[in-house]
Amino acid sequence: MDLLSLVVSTIAISVSGVLSPGPLTASAIAMGTKRRAKGGFLIAFGHMLFEFPYVIMIASLYSTIEFLLKNVIVSYALAFAISFFILFFSYMTVKEGVSIIRSESIRIERDEKYMFNPILVGVALTGLNPYFLLWWLSVGLPLIRVSADMDFPFLLLMYVAHIWMDYFWLSLMGLAGEGSVKILKSKGYGLLLVILGAVLILFAINISLETFFNFSFLPF
Repeated sequence: MDLLSLVVSTIAISVSGVLSPGPLTASAIAMGTKRRAKGGFLIAFGHMLFEFPYVIMIASLYSTIEFLLKNVIVSYALAFAISFFILFFSYMTVKEGVSIIRSESIRIERDEKYMFNPILVGVALTGLNPYFLLWWLSVGLPLIRVSADMDFPFLLLMYVAHIWMDYFWLSLMGLAGEGSVKILKSKGYGLLLVILGAVLILFAINISLETFFNFSFLPF
């Protein structure tokens, strides 16, 4: 495979995963309402902080990582951890939305202690998500194997061709969150936060059901 084919293949394979609805997308919108577009960008940065070393590890230790992730106990532990994290993040988002609806005023608090640090959100929603971890061991695995066989610089190039889409998409979602604050009135903005929190709750429930009962009610 030549250089151009590697880049094109990476974009073609990655785009469905990058643009699919999920906790990262919903969280980027919610963070965007707090930190403008920077919220989505920082979530993407946190995502990369976990993903890049993980890709390197797969290239070196594929069989070991695959064995661990397919272990039932590990899978259950990851599902429990990410579901708990998402539910708590959802609670904070819904709580703020209800507060805004009741007070009929928007007070955007940018103190990192008020909501989760977006970088940590990106790391947690990536590293604790068993379906993300398995994506690189299945759909994304050919990209890792082909680029690693070509040499390490090609593995880096493959990852760059992948990660820019995450930055673009999550920053765009951050902009959407920022725009909602400017367009919506206080009650509308509060309602948006409640809806985002509810969507995140659905993701948490779906991850748990899919892991523990092999049942999914979401179409993606």
